[in-house]
Amino acid sequence: MQQHPRISRRRLAGLFVWAGAAHALPACGQAAEKRVLVLGAGLAGLSAAWELQQMGYAVTVLEGRDRVGGRVWTLRDGFEDGQFAEIGAVRIPDVHELTLDYCDKLGLELDEYKDGSPLYYIDGQAFQHVDGEAWPLMGLNAEEEKLTLGDFWEREIAATFEEFGDPRMNGFPKPGIVEKYDGMVYADFLRMRGASDAYLKIYAADNGSEISTIGTLAWMGAEVADKAWGATYHIRGGNDQLPLRIADEVGLDNILLSRKVTKIEHDDAGVTVTFSGPDGEETLSADYLVCAIPFTTLRDVEIEPAFSADKTRAIKELFLMNAGRGYIQTRTRFWEADGIGGLKIAKTDGPAERIWNLSDVQPEGSTKGMIQSYTQNHNADAYCEIAPEDREEYCLAAVEKFFPEIRAEKVAFFQYCWADDPWAKGAWTDILPDQWWIVAATRKPEGRVTFAGEHTSVWAGWMQGAIESGQRAADEIAAMG
Repeated sequence: MQQHPRISRRRLAGLFVWAGAAHALPACGQAAEKRVLVLGAGLAGLSAAWELQQMGYAVTVLEGRDRVGGRVWTLRDGFEDGQFAEIGAVRIPDVHELTLDYCDKLGLELDEYKDGSPLYYIDGQAFQHVDGEAWPLMGLNAEEEKLTLGDFWEREIAATFEEFGDPRMNGFPKPGIVEKYDGMVYADFLRMRGASDAYLKIYAADNGSEISTIGTLAWMGAEVADKAWGATYHIRGGNDQLPLRIADEVGLDNILLSRKVTKIEHDDAGVTVTFSGPDGEETLSADYLVCAIPFTTLRDVEIEPAFSADKTRAIKELFLMNAGRGYIQTRTRFWEADGIGGLKIAKTDGPAERIWNLSDVQPEGSTKGMIQSYTQNHNADAYCEIAPEDREEYCLAAVEKFFPEIRAEKVAFFQYCWADDPWAKGAWTDILPDQWWIVAATRKPEGRVTFAGEHTSVWAGWMQGAIESGQRAADEIAAMG
C-alpha cells in the first residue's frame, strides 16, 4: 500500500486552470440557506455535492441509475474467490493529485499495478520484445527498427510539449496551435512527425485504437498534463470505493436514485428540475444547479429557456468513445509461466485489442487470474454489434489466437458495452478534429447552471477529470454569491 502526502483543497484550487480561471473558495457558512441541485451521482456530481456541502450549501443529488458511481463501476457478482472486475475506471496515475487527495481524505488504501513484459500480437505474429532488439515487423523505417516506445514518446511526443503549452499552467494551447493542429487526427500528427504506419501499429497496440479518431489537441493536452506519470494505482477492494465513500459523506438521504431528469427550467431567480421516479413525475427547485450528466444524456432533456447557441451545439455534437469489456476469470495466471506480466499483458492489432490484467490487485490469497479484453473505437463497435449472448465466443476466439490456453482456463466471463449504457451512451469524451471550440463551450456556466463531468476536463475519461470538474463547478457556484 502506498501513502501520499495530503494535499489541501485550497492549494489544489490553483493547480488546474485549463481553459479558464480557478475560483477562490469562500469561507464556510457563506452559503447558508442556499440550495443546490446536482444532476448525476457519478464521481463528478458527488464531488461537486461534497465540496458544496463543505461550503455550507444544502445539496440534493438526482441520479437516474439505481446506484452511485456512474462510470466508476466495480462488478463483484459472478466471480469466484471474491474477485472483481472494473467495468469502468481502472487506473489512478501517480500524477492525479486530486484523486489521490480524495483517497487520502477518505482513508482508502491503494495497490500499485506491477510492471512486466507484455506479449505483442501484430500482423498475425506473437512475440515479446526486448528493448534494443529489432521489432519483427515489416514496413518500419531504419530509425524505427529498434526504437523503444519510451524513446518514441520522448522523440516524437514529449519533444513537442513546449510548442503546445501546458494545461496545468493555463497555457494550453499556445497561440497559433489551434489553427495548426485542430483539424488533425492524432495518428496523422504522429505520421507528420515521421512515424510509419508499421510503427503506428505498435503504438496503437500500446495506447489503443482511439488514436485514429481523437483530435491532436485533446490527446496532447492529456499527454502534457500527465507527462510526469510514473506509478499506477488501484483502490484496494475496487475503485467504486471512492464514489461510495463520497456518497456516504454527502449523505444517502441527500441522493435520490432512479430519478430520470426530463426537464430543466432556469432563470435569474433559480432552477426547477422535473424528473420521473418511483412516485411518478416530481419537481424540485433550488437556487443553483450542477449538471453533471453526460451530454449524450442531456440531449434528451427539455431545457427552458434553451441554453446559449454554443452550449446547445456542444450538447448535440460532443462525442463519447465506445468501449467494450470482455472480462475473463481464469483458473491460473498462466501467462506468468512465459514471463508475461504487467497491467497490459497483451498488446494487439486484432479485434481483442489490448488484454489488461487486474489479477495483481485482487483480494490477497486469490490465485486465479482476472483479465479483460479492452476494446475501443472500431474494435468496440464491432464487439458491440454482436448479440450480448454471443460476445463471449467472439472474445474467446480473438484471444485464443495469442493465448491458446484461454478456453481451458476460463472460469467466468462478463461482457459490457458502454455504447449500450442508457445513462452514458459511451465510455469517455474524445474531442474530435475541428472541435476545439467545444472545450470552452462544455465548461461555460449558463446563468445559475454550472457543468461538471469528465467531458469538461482535460482529464477526459479519468476519475481525476470528474473530480476536477466537480470542484470547479462548486467553485463557480460559490463565486455567484
